[in-house]
Amino acid sequence: MKKSERQLLIKRLIGQFEIETQDDLIERMEAEGVSATQATISRDIREMGVIKSRGQDGAVRYEIFAQSGPSAENKLQEAIQESVVEITQVQFINLVKTYLGTANVIAALMDDIEFPEVVGTLAGANSIVIISPTEAAATIMR
Repeated sequence: MKKSERQLLIKRLIGQFEIETQDDLIERMEAEGVSATQATISRDIREMGVIKSRGQDGAVRYEIFAQSGPSAENKLQEAIQESVVEITQVQFINLVKTYLGTANVIAALMDDIEFPEVVGTLAGANSIVIISPTEAAATIMR
């Protein structure tokens, strides 16, 4: 199966089912008669902008990170208001604590916006490390 066809299938499955892990996705694909390795699925997920987000029921699941609709800045502002618990600045780094499962969404939005005050982000399940070029830039981001 071609990469484009596989990614269309992934998009359809994520839209149709509540998929929580790569293993769940691989199982759904196999049920459709498509075999793929975990490494291939992981690469597809990254290329497609698939993220984990918390659904209405509170469960974490895969979702396609859509670029249409509200601006990335508006999405970021909304995500920060809904998810950020605490921000701590240590020199040129900000540590942002969030509710479980929301850090990657905020980090992805920040990366897409490409703030000049941000060199890069690292996200876990409930925390984000925001690296700035200077302490002053980190203060602006706080």
